[in-house]
Amino acid sequence: MSEPMAAVDRTTERRWNRSSHAAYPEPIVERSPYVELALEHRDLEATEYGESFFPDAVPYTCAGTHRVFYWRPSLPAAASEPAAWDGTCATTDSLSTVTATDPNGIDLVSRRRGATAVTVDATIAGESTSTLLESYAVPDVRVRALAESRLRLGVEGTTFVVPAGTRRRVSLAEQTVARVDGGGEPATTTPELVVRFPGDRELHHPALGADYRLFPSFGLDLESVPNPLSVPTVNGELDHEALAESLAVDLTARPYPERVLWQAFAYTAFDPHADTDPRLCQFPTGHIALPDEPAADGG
Repeated sequence: MSEPMAAVDRTTERRWNRSSHAAYPEPIVERSPYVELALEHRDLEATEYGESFFPDAVPYTCAGTHRVFYWRPSLPAAASEPAAWDGTCATTDSLSTVTATDPNGIDLVSRRRGATAVTVDATIAGESTSTLLESYAVPDVRVRALAESRLRLGVEGTTFVVPAGTRRRVSLAEQTVARVDGGGEPATTTPELVVRFPGDRELHHPALGADYRLFPSFGLDLESVPNPLSVPTVNGELDHEALAESLAVDLTARPYPERVLWQAFAYTAFDPHADTDPRLCQFPTGHIALPDEPAADGG
């Protein structure tokens, strides 16, 4: 007896709600110097593995403009407004502003379950590996100045200048550390600060304190999106490429990283297994916003 065929090439109806863009603060689109810092400990054994199916930060070039797209909020809600920025600094799991009036200390480790989590191998705003240590002397790393052409960085009292378009690795003092899980004897590690300064980048980010996720327009006009929307599925799961085709979104004409953002948008907004109807709005810039919680008015 033959096996039943898989449920392929089917559609499911998904209703969605639209809000006026006036109901939400406009996203940040700011061109300024952008630097990436990661404090790695590659001589330690990783015990924790960060999993991020879609990275928080997606860098790519669009129409000749170098941009970094943060589709989930990463800046602190209390950060200063873009007009006061000298630039922004990204680490493995955070984004912070650099201003002339701020001491600009950069936190490159975190506290978890009463221990210090240090990075073993890092990807900025994406996947990284880490380990938990009982104690750790956190190196003093500060952005002293950030301009279009160069970064001036203070590391344990020593100043390093990194020209735009370059990267640098700085080895720090060796430390003796012990893992929280007690695996093995105390170990030595030589932390290494990885600095990448690509120069000016156009940052796209949800408004400070906003509760929405942000996406490019993908050439899509929400007024042309049917409601309900027939969402293509394969074996019961969303087919993001078929969805793009049904909405006349030409993914092949877009940089690969923006296609990753399309996947994040499609699965976040139109997952056929979601329990609630998504609420979308489109800003005059073309950006599409998806609030974390649907509004109560249903309009």
